[in-house]
Amino acid sequence: MLVHSTGRVRFQTNDYSVPIQYAYQRITLKADPFRVCLFAGSELIADHPRCYQKRQVIEDWRHYVPLLLKKSFAVPWASALRHGDLPPVFEAARLELVAHRADGNREFARLLELCLTHDVHSVETALARARAQGGWSTDTVRQVLNFASTPQSLAPPLDPFQYPAYQGVTPLPDLSAYNRLLEVQS
Repeated sequence: MLVHSTGRVRFQTNDYSVPIQYAYQRITLKADPFRVCLFAGSELIADHPRCYQKRQVIEDWRHYVPLLLKKSFAVPWASALRHGDLPPVFEAARLELVAHRADGNREFARLLELCLTHDVHSVETALARARAQGGWSTDTVRQVLNFASTPQSLAPPLDPFQYPAYQGVTPLPDLSAYNRLLEVQS
């Protein structure tokens, strides 16, 4: 099958999305009663639930993120985002970005890009933490994600027996010099 310029293939009157980088390329479609799988060579590039209704569009918003990074002005009108499975907090974040930044849609596309390398729930949690701090950006969300994914390795407690120089009894300080100073001031 040939992928259309919109990043979709038609199967039994329905359109199924594939990653946009496969536009204008030939791919293989394999369907069973429950799934529609799309392959480029032997690589699975898209997997959708099969739809038996007529003239439906089955999209995965992740397929369009590379295009939205290049053409961020299209973010508000991207049907894959409007009908996708993104949590509502993402649309609220987009509106906040557009209201406060000239490049708000581009910044939102960068936020969506984080969902390609992290699961959506983790990005949503990091987004909520960054927004709570105020003055946030995608870089802030990325830092929160990196901090959350870094394992907390506690340094092992020091073993005092490995340091024999510190095992001895420390002699008490000689306070007579201090006492002589007190005598001079009186």
